[in-house]
Amino acid sequence: MSEYYNLIQLISGAAAVILIFLGIFLTIRQLNPEKYETIPVKSTIICTILIAAGLLFYAVVKTCTNLTVVTEEHYELTTVYLVSLGEVIKIFGFTVFIPLIFKLFKPRSRKPEKDTEDQLEETE
Repeated sequence: MSEYYNLIQLISGAAAVILIFLGIFLTIRQLNPEKYETIPVKSTIICTILIAAGLLFYAVVKTCTNLTVVTEEHYELTTVYLVSLGEVIKIFGFTVFIPLIFKLFKPRSRKPEKDTEDQLEETE
């Protein structure tokens, strides 16, 4: 099984990078200051799920790394995965909140409506 760790690690690493960057890219793409709108909730949830899935795949990469180190101590696979997941969350867990933070950003100025412009001209 140890000969497959490198292959599993490469595939999981590529999937992790693709999912995390896809989640961040889709979040940033939704930010459009010209529209004066916030990011939709559905898009925020999808991007958060993509980033969380990417972090889970990165935990698989860390598990493969830790399995090669701890083979003498005979830990179970689930124990090593949970420890690796804890390390990943401790270091990169904040990235899950990136879509939520961008959703909380609101446009600084609203597009003026025609009614308010007409009212301002009438008062002058």
